[in-house]
Amino acid sequence: MKTLLNHFVDLCLLRKGPQDTPFSTLLLGITGVLNVLVGVVMIVDVRTGVISALGESLFDAGLMLAVLYFALRSQNRRARFVQTATALMGTGLLLGLLALPLISWSRNTDSGEAGLLLLALIIWSMVVMGHILRHTFEIGLGIGIGLAFAYTLLSWNLALILFPVVN
Repeated sequence: MKTLLNHFVDLCLLRKGPQDTPFSTLLLGITGVLNVLVGVVMIVDVRTGVISALGESLFDAGLMLAVLYFALRSQNRRARFVQTATALMGTGLLLGLLALPLISWSRNTDSGEAGLLLLALIIWSMVVMGHILRHTFEIGLGIGIGLAFAYTLLSWNLALILFPVVN
């Protein structure tokens, strides 16, 4: 367990690539489920209930996996799916866990510092995703970060349409 945690930390610190992630559909399933659960905890305060938060978190994870699968398929690199998806789910889980106290701090105090730290974490998550995409598709880091940014905008906009914030 500690080895896996260290692996995802190393991915987040750009020390390892997705090709270093163990090829395991079980690990992909576990990181995917945990990623969805952390997503629910992050979203539930903004939503009217757990069901809506669960729907949005499942949508986000499903969209990421679908976009990754079809992008890899179009490049004839489907064999990289499990490791890349596990790397994305594992790093998303880790960064999501880091975001939880910042989200709570921001919501409970309207702290500008919490908002800035959360923004920095969002930006870093795009760098991490770009790093993973760089290795997966053999592209430059800048292009990988650009793709991560474009995906993030797409995902957020689709989520806003499908799961509007209820005040």
